[in-house]
Amino acid sequence: MRVEFVFVPKEGEEPDHGMAFEMPGVPQAGDHVTIARPGQAGTASFVVRRVHWTLAYPDAPAARCGAQPVAGTTNSVKVECEFVPGPYSAEEHKPAVPVR
Repeated sequence: MRVEFVFVPKEGEEPDHGMAFEMPGVPQAGDHVTIARPGQAGTASFVVRRVHWTLAYPDAPAARCGAQPVAGTTNSVKVECEFVPGPYSAEEHKPAVPVR
């Protein structure tokens, strides 16, 4: 499943950047995600804030209970994350981590 990550540096700020991954499932709010990149010393760590699902339903009436419904599709899954410090944080990652 294709999952798009959107990274928000500080509360109330607009998303900073994003990345897409093929994943077997979708991270949930509170999950910690660490990303390692080739050629970069250290990692970038994030905690999942919320998950946004964009769905599409065909031009068909909703099914009544007990009837076979028409299946809709998933257009996109966006995982909104905030920057957090990690044990091996890259120097590029540290300035984006909010001071608490």
